[in-house]
Amino acid sequence: MEADLTRLPTGTAGWLALVDHALSLGDLSEVDWLELKGTLLFGSRTDRKRSAVVVSRAILAMANRMPDAAERHLGGYGVVLVGIDGRAVVGAEQVDSAVLRDAVVSYVGENGPRWDHQFLNHPNGLVLAVIVDPPSWGDGIHACRKDYTSDTDRLAVRDGEVFVRLPGQTRPATSYDIAQLEQRKARAPHTGAAVSVSYDGMFDRVSLASVRDLIKSMIDAQADALVENVPDVPASPHSARLMAMLEPSMSRPDRRTPDRFRADVERWAHESRELLPDVTAEFVRHELARGRFLVRNESDRYLESVRVEIMFPPGVFVLGAWDTDYCDHGGSFQPFQLLPGPPPKWGDLKPYGFDMGSMAIPSFSPPNTAKASLAIDVELTEHGYVVSWFVGDLPPRGTAREDEVFAVFTDESKHVHHHSYQEAMTSEVGASWQVTARGVDHVFQGELAIGCAQEPGAVMMWSRQQTP
Repeated sequence: MEADLTRLPTGTAGWLALVDHALSLGDLSEVDWLELKGTLLFGSRTDRKRSAVVVSRAILAMANRMPDAAERHLGGYGVVLVGIDGRAVVGAEQVDSAVLRDAVVSYVGENGPRWDHQFLNHPNGLVLAVIVDPPSWGDGIHACRKDYTSDTDRLAVRDGEVFVRLPGQTRPATSYDIAQLEQRKARAPHTGAAVSVSYDGMFDRVSLASVRDLIKSMIDAQADALVENVPDVPASPHSARLMAMLEPSMSRPDRRTPDRFRADVERWAHESRELLPDVTAEFVRHELARGRFLVRNESDRYLESVRVEIMFPPGVFVLGAWDTDYCDHGGSFQPFQLLPGPPPKWGDLKPYGFDMGSMAIPSFSPPNTAKASLAIDVELTEHGYVVSWFVGDLPPRGTAREDEVFAVFTDESKHVHHHSYQEAMTSEVGASWQVTARGVDHVFQGELAIGCAQEPGAVMMWSRQQTP
């Protein structure tokens, strides 16, 4: 298999092809994106420190390359192959990942260049591949974080020393190299710009099952009240025929038969129960929506046409208070406003003459003008809820506080109704965000954490006793 030098290898075959490429050329394969090292020892403390310095010099130098030059090969990544000397595999010493990382981090820093490693089982021996992430415009200068001087040879590094990578050579930076790296930092697409995103509320642990049960009980109670005073229908077929013969001469309180009225009530109750999921969501939105998102420009740069997107993980519900069919006139939530109108009460539809019941106007909620807030979008995706909106312009050090309020909650019904359910309740909700602005060739990214409004182990539930 021929090595693809335009991108980082994938799979065992791809990495072995890169090793074979290096072996075919030997020292000639060493360029600004590839460096070869013979066997490095990690057994003793002295050997481990020396080997860590050798690897760290290579990592720092490759991280200090210019992005436009680096991106021509391996997608910008740099690779150090340990265990190759010339055109031969001399083998790499197997070392625990934690030991290697701890030794190297002492010299490159925890917040220094991003790097990784993996061992390759080549037919001729073990090879250690150290992979350095591509440099980017805006990166700072990566300097050594610790002094080291070898007792056996001339290998030495100083705290603050900067290394650069040239084809076939890693060396200390010159004044020209430092100037180039300063230009790299200055060319950051987001130079001078920084933003943060936060939420000024908390999330709730709720039992949606308790809400559904509450609304269902209200529907059932209404249905029972409607049929409570309806007379029983004669059970005997002879009695039914007699009632049919006498009906024209009898005074009946309602033009509907008792059977017809009961069927109408049951149909209404069934249609209302079908709407339970939607009404439950409206109930939670009404009761819990109280938090707002804030976006702050942390810099002195004026940001134009700012757009925010916040991604919540699966299992976290996010509902906007404005995105509702419920017309809130204050007070407690009225679920019947969102349900079909029940049949007129028994006795309201008189068998003769004019009655107001026949002129009953169906229940109707006026359109909610709050829905005009079209700049905000709340979408449920396969990966969770996504909230996005256009902020507009953000002046330096300015904060945009979204006017609309949100309900953020988790459904803990399983913990309440299934005592054998073992999964721990959520105590903190995390979400990732990204922000873009016109004229800034950069996507700002970050994480926000939302604490829980309930005490540990507590869940919000509703019942008839809590609701007027």
